[in-house]
Amino acid sequence: MKIKKLTPKLLNAWLHYFDNVAYEKDDQWQSCYCMHFHWDEPLIQRGKIELPKNSRPYAIEYINEGKLQGYVAMQNDEVIGWCNANDKQAYACDVHKYDLDEDNKVKSVVCFNIAPTMRRHGIASMLLEKVCEDAAAEGYDYIEAYPFSISEHRDYHGPLSLYEKNGFTVHEVLDGITVVRKYLQK
Repeated sequence: MKIKKLTPKLLNAWLHYFDNVAYEKDDQWQSCYCMHFHWDEPLIQRGKIELPKNSRPYAIEYINEGKLQGYVAMQNDEVIGWCNANDKQAYACDVHKYDLDEDNKVKSVVCFNIAPTMRRHGIASMLLEKVCEDAAAEGYDYIEAYPFSISEHRDYHGPLSLYEKNGFTVHEVLDGITVVRKYLQK
């Protein structure tokens, strides 16, 4: 298995994953395409769509423009897992704007999706390790993530234990979300 940064070259494999593998049948997030954190008022008006429905064309556009970023876990040239990780300021979702730190360069981890048949194999940990490694190399000051404080039906932010195991500490607890950070060595 390999962990790779999502690029337009991997778009078709990523789309195949979200079209066919990522979600179980009739899942409410089936058509999200990990765009949830990018939906702002101008994009909603432009698309005139109900969220998360019909996100696919916007995901394609955002990946090709480098706005939707993250990492894929690949096995035999097929995506088996995904982590949405980007500069904190790239996200429109309010929860990620709560504490904009203009003095530091912050990478945010907002979503994990692991193929149902590949869960509990350490793939999320491998994805997170790669995010941390690249963020340090890219000059980020710290990485921030937002696991739910209360167990949810779908823990797409990743569980708190995943972050604690990878050196993150609790920064703050906000209305059902625990903000965790990992400070990177300069």
